[in-house]
Amino acid sequence: MRKIGLALLFGVFAGAIVSVSAARLYEWYETGRLAMHRKMPVGPDVVTYSSDPIGFLMEFDLYLFLLAMGTLGVLVACRDVFLEVIGPQSFFDLHGASKLITIFTTLLTFFFLAVFAVGVFQRLV
Repeated sequence: MRKIGLALLFGVFAGAIVSVSAARLYEWYETGRLAMHRKMPVGPDVVTYSSDPIGFLMEFDLYLFLLAMGTLGVLVACRDVFLEVIGPQSFFDLHGASKLITIFTTLLTFFFLAVFAVGVFQRLV
């Protein structure tokens, strides 16, 4: 019973991450401005691609990453609850999902490095 409670708590947390990320991406879709994940001491609290392309891409990628990882977290929590309630008779394996997580994080890391390199190159030139 305790394992089910922990899985449900983790699922609710991951669902909250998904809902916040989805809401911010939807707001960007409607207005064209993306809310920053933290308040800046100087400057605006929103960023657009035309005002700060690197900051915009970093915020956009952060929200995409949180959306994907939160969705996978909800799926894992549901799987844990089903395994605890039904048992491991004939339940699907998440080995493919683990590969997808690895591929997604690797691509996202390379994209962040590319954005960083372009930003450094633009400042040097």
